Amino acid sequence: MYVPENQTDLLQYLEQNQTNIQLIANGSDLINRIQRKQVQPKILVDLSGLTELSYVKKEDGIVKIGAMTTISKLFESPLFDSKYAAFREVASKFGGPSIVNVATVGGNVCSASSSEDLLPLFLVLDAEVRLRSLNSERIVKVEDFVKGKRNIDLKRNEIMIEALFRDIDQNSTCAFEKIGMRNSLIIAFVNCAVYLKVAKITKQVEEIRIAFNRVKGKIPGRARKTEDLMRGRRLDEKCLGDTIITLKNELQLSSDFRVSRDYRMEVAPNSFKRALTRCAEKLLGEKLLV
Repeated sequence: MYVPENQTDLLQYLEQNQTNIQLIANGSDLINRIQRKQVQPKILVDLSGLTELSYVKKEDGIVKIGAMTTISKLFESPLFDSKYAAFREVASKFGGPSIVNVATVGGNVCSASSSEDLLPLFLVLDAEVRLRSLNSERIVKVEDFVKGKRNIDLKRNEIMIEALFRDIDQNSTCAFEKIGMRNSLIIAFVNCAVYLKVAKITKQVEEIRIAFNRVKGKIPGRARKTEDLMRGRRLDEKCLGDTIITLKNELQLSSDFRVSRDYRMEVAPNSFKRALTRCAEKLLGEKLLV
């Protein structure tokens, strides 16, 4: 175990030691994977002392969330009310106190699997991650950062500093849905995030982004065909009906030891409808027929 004194110390260590090293924040995911022998690092690098990477703030129209920010801090942040209530929806369904008080934003993003609740929300917010090494820094879209299951675009000498996205306006909002055996303390069978921007007078969909923990394969992704269908249309029952048909055709879900494909295909459209309905109610003051 290596415990860096600060961020510079950490980056220097990574620059000099890049073989069979695993970064660990608070270990809510990694410890289980080590116990199952899915990963067997020789050296763990403990990031828990990097408190400077724990923050939620808005600067020059950009919302920034530090990689070491815990899920409980997301729930407590005054920034995440009203149009960003989806972050509190994630936190409230993420797990019990023993999990939400230690699990971090960076750990959730870098775990890169369909189990990670924050990824669909970051996808619909078109979020990016800031990555830093000793001598350089780069920003990568979350969509590009997650390349496959447990596969991320993070070099051995880099760490994730923060997730960031452009502040949404008052004609926009987002929502999150999660389906599992229980409301929390469980890996999701299906989770869904929706971002909606709508013209309040005409009810025309100006922008929509839809993401699930699985669209095809086993990592979160966007339902882009469904988004294209909705964009520019009036948000009404006809639009919703057409959207559900397109979404069912777009989703390529599979079975695993947790739940069957048929179950996922049934609940995923319903999760989308509930999330979309909450967005529409916030923006237009009325419910869709669902």
